[in-house]
Amino acid sequence: MHAKTDSEVTSLAPSSPARPMPKRCKYCLIFVGGFAVLFTFFALVLWGASRSQKPQIAMKSITFENFIIQAGTDASLVPTDMATTNATVKFTYKNTGTFFGIHVTADPFTLSYSQLNLAAGDLKKFYQGRSGRRTASVNVKGNKVPLYGSGPTLMAQPAGGKGGAGKVIPVPMVLRTTVRSQAYVLGALVKPRFTKEVECKVVMNPAKLNKPVSLEKACKYS
Repeated sequence: MHAKTDSEVTSLAPSSPARPMPKRCKYCLIFVGGFAVLFTFFALVLWGASRSQKPQIAMKSITFENFIIQAGTDASLVPTDMATTNATVKFTYKNTGTFFGIHVTADPFTLSYSQLNLAAGDLKKFYQGRSGRRTASVNVKGNKVPLYGSGPTLMAQPAGGKGGAGKVIPVPMVLRTTVRSQAYVLGALVKPRFTKEVECKVVMNPAKLNKPVSLEKACKYS
């Protein structure tokens, strides 16, 4: 009779059953999975709620401190009329969010005439708390900006056709900017962004220097 070897005896021996997962580990996995599902659901609810609470932006006024046209030369020494502009823009910002604050920045505020940028200014970034409102101001200025032929169209001819420089006439301009808002509702996980493009048609009237000009009905928002 053939004697069974040790390897044959081992292979014939019944295999030991797999050890079941301890109940404590099962409970831990169930807890972690349930927490992940609830946290994701909670984050989605917060994101949806925050998206519906958009900030409100309203342009209020622009005040021209000065607007001067004078002869000069550009960087390449080409003779041309030069424009110097100094103005202050005011607007109100309201955070309608009831459970989050907002960090606010903006693209440069620009004043242009016939596609020629005459002045620009930056908004100092700020933080607006929940359900809060503030009035912000931006200084928009340009120093000796070359007009390249546009200067005469901005000057009234002297009375009687006499020589000499004319006076500046009312100048139609366009004020543009884009206000950007970002909220941190749940740290870096839920941070909705809001963008508002603003375009206002204004008139620089030399007879109204240092007087606020209302922008309440002069602007479009998108």
